[in-house]
Amino acid sequence: MKFSQLLFPACAASALAHSDAHNHHHDAHRSHGLAGVCGSGALPLSDGESTCGSDTEYLAAGHNDVFAQKPLDGIWRCPNGTECDYAHKHNWTHSSPCFTSPTTGTEFCVFTDAEFAEGRGTSFVMPARRADYIATTPAFVEPDRVKGVNQDLKRIVPAKYDMKEFPGKGMGLVANTYIQRGDLIMANTLSLMIDYRVFDELTWDEYAQLQAFAVDYLPDAHRAAIMNLSTHDGGNLTHVATVDKITATNAFDIDPDADDEQQDHGFFVVFPEIARMNHDCRANADYYFDHETLTQYIHATRPISPGEELTLSYINPLMRREARLRKLQRTWGFKCACPLCTQEAGRAKASDARIKQIRELRGQFRSYKPESLANPQMAELFISLHEQEKLWGAMYEAYAFAALEYNGIGEPWTATKWAQLAVEWGIPAVGEKDQDVIEMQKLAEDPWAHWSWMLRSKKRAGWGRKDGEEEEDDEY
Repeated sequence: MKFSQLLFPACAASALAHSDAHNHHHDAHRSHGLAGVCGSGALPLSDGESTCGSDTEYLAAGHNDVFAQKPLDGIWRCPNGTECDYAHKHNWTHSSPCFTSPTTGTEFCVFTDAEFAEGRGTSFVMPARRADYIATTPAFVEPDRVKGVNQDLKRIVPAKYDMKEFPGKGMGLVANTYIQRGDLIMANTLSLMIDYRVFDELTWDEYAQLQAFAVDYLPDAHRAAIMNLSTHDGGNLTHVATVDKITATNAFDIDPDADDEQQDHGFFVVFPEIARMNHDCRANADYYFDHETLTQYIHATRPISPGEELTLSYINPLMRREARLRKLQRTWGFKCACPLCTQEAGRAKASDARIKQIRELRGQFRSYKPESLANPQMAELFISLHEQEKLWGAMYEAYAFAALEYNGIGEPWTATKWAQLAVEWGIPAVGEKDQDVIEMQKLAEDPWAHWSWMLRSKKRAGWGRKDGEEEEDDEY
C-alpha cells in the first residue's frame, strides 16, 4: 500500500480489482519451466488442445465474431456495429484484436509499440483513445527521457543485485554491493498495462486472449522475460491461461494520472524484472510509478548489506499479523515466513498493538474538527511507533504529520525540521512529483504562508466561524 496523497484532499482514484487474483502487485515465489508452450506469435487452438496455431487460426477457431467484416461502403465495423476505423494518433506496431463490452459498448484492443524505450517495447489493453492519450506522455514523445532506464535487458551500468534461488521461495534478487537508504536499485518502463475495466466488462476468454496477444507482440527478449515469471501454481496450462496466471500473480495496481479523463478506472501493470523481488512485511525497498516516463522506480528504504535479499511488501504494512498471513495465503498462496510474521507470540502481540495505535493516530491527524486530539506530542509518538515497527517506507508520512502539527500551533522552525525530513525521505519513496512531497517543500520554504499555519489552534478556538454555525467537516 502506498501512503502517497493521504495527507491532503486531492487524491487519485484507487484501482478496483475484479477478483483476488487480480488484486495485488506481483509474485516471484517459484519459477516454472515453460517448455512446450507456443512460441511468439502463436497461441493454442483451445484450452483442451496442445497444438499451436497462428494468431489468426486461434481467433478463427470458435472466435470468428471478433473479425470485422468490411462492407460495401468500405468502413470496417465490429460485430456489434461500432466502427473500428478510429484514426490512431500514434503509430502502433499492432492495434488488434479487439473485443466490445456488451454492457457499455466500450471497445478494448491490444496496442503495442515494439520500438518503445530503445526497442524494449510496450503493450496496452484498453480503449483506443486512452492508449493514444498515454502515447502523448513524454516517454513516447521525448524518447531521451527513458533512454538507459531499462538496465536489465540492455545493461550499461553494473547491477546492484544478482538473481538467485531462495529455498521455499524460488527466484529472487540479492544485493551484491552496499546500498544506501534512498539509492535507486532498479527502474523499468512498463511492459503491459491493462485497463481494469476489461476484467469486469469482458469474458475471461476475451480478456485472456487480449493479454496473450499483448505479450506475444513484444520483442522476443522482452516476451521471454515475462514468460519466465512464475505462474504460482504451475499446472498443465495453455499459453493463454499461462499468460493470465503470470499477469495475475506478477502485476502492480497503478492509479491514473491527474489528467487522465478515465479517473475511475485504474491500471493493472506488469514489470517482469521488478516482479522478481519477493515479499517481506517489512521490506527493505519500496516503489513508485512515474506517469511521465511510464517507469516504476525501486529505491532502498534502509541501508542494505551485500548478500541481503531485496524485498518489497505485497500488502498494506499496517495489518495485524493474522490478517497479513490470511491475505498472503489467500491471494498469493504462501505462508509468510518473514521475521515480522515468525517472531515469538509476545513480540507479535506488541507489534499488533503498535499497528493499531498507528492507525488510530492517523485518524486523529487527518481530522481538523475541534474534537480531534491531534497535537505535536502525538506526532512524535507516531514517528517513534514507525521506527519501532520498521515502517521505513512510510517514515516520510510520519514526518509530514509532525510538520503539520507543529505548524498548526505556530512553531515554524520545528515544523520546518520535520518538513525537510519528510521531503528527504519522501522523494525516494513516492517521487518528487508526489503531492505530499510538494506540500512539505512549500511548508519548509515558508511555514507562515502554508495552509496549515495555526490551523489546529484556529479550529479549536472556532476562529472564522459565526455564532450558531456548525463546524464544517474538514479532513486533510
